[in-house]
Amino acid sequence: MSGENRDYPANRTGLWVSGTLVSFALILAIAPRPFSSPLPSTTIVPDWATDPSPLRRPAPEPACRTAAFVYACSDCHRIIPPRSEQRFRTTIQHREVVLEHGINTRCLNCHHPTNRDAFVDDSGGEIPWDQPQRLCAKCHGPVYRDWQHGSHGRTNGYWDKTRGPQIRRKCIECHDPHRPPFPSLEPAPGPNTLRMAQAGHIEHSQSHNPLQLSRKAGSSDGVVLEEGH
Repeated sequence: MSGENRDYPANRTGLWVSGTLVSFALILAIAPRPFSSPLPSTTIVPDWATDPSPLRRPAPEPACRTAAFVYACSDCHRIIPPRSEQRFRTTIQHREVVLEHGINTRCLNCHHPTNRDAFVDDSGGEIPWDQPQRLCAKCHGPVYRDWQHGSHGRTNGYWDKTRGPQIRRKCIECHDPHRPPFPSLEPAPGPNTLRMAQAGHIEHSQSHNPLQLSRKAGSSDGVVLEEGH
C-alpha cells in the first residue's frame, strides 16, 4: 500500500504533463500561429550581374564585312595611300566610326600606316591585331600596369590556378577603342543576410553610440565623449 502511495505523485505529474501537451496540441490545431521566417526575403539578382561573357565582342580579325563579303583591311588600304601627317581623318570612309578618344584624333596614332591588319607601336613597328592591350599601353601606362596585375579589368576563370585557367579580358572587350568612356551600368543588388538591417528598420539612438561626439553645455571645450549604455 505504501508503494502505491509513493508512485501516486509521479503518476499525477505524468498526467499533468500529458494533459498540458495535449492542450497545446489542440490549441495549435484549432488556431495555428502563422510562421514567421527569420530569414530575409530572397534577393533577385539579374542575369547580367552573373554573366561571365565580355561586355563587347570586338572583331576577331582585321576585316570589313559588307553583305555576304568579307574584306581584310589590307585589301583596300594596300592600294590607298596613307593620309598625310598633317591631315585629319575625313568622313568619306568608315562613317560608322565615331572618333571620340580625347585629343587622339588621328587614325594612324593607333593603326599601322602601311599594314592596316596591325596596330603601330611608338617606334613604328607592328602590334598584332590580337594584342590591343599593347597598343593601349602606349598612352595608358598605369592602367596597363594595373591590368597586368588584375586590379583593372576583368578576369574570368579560376582564382586558384591549380583548379583551372584564368582569362584576362582585353581592353577592347570592355572599352570601345574609338569611344573609350565606359557606359553607365546599374549596380547589382547587394547581399541580404541576417546580419544586415531590414528595410524600414529603426536606427539606434545616438546616445547608445560609445564613439559619438557631441556638444554639451558646461564643458570646457564643448566636445565630450558620451558614455555608451
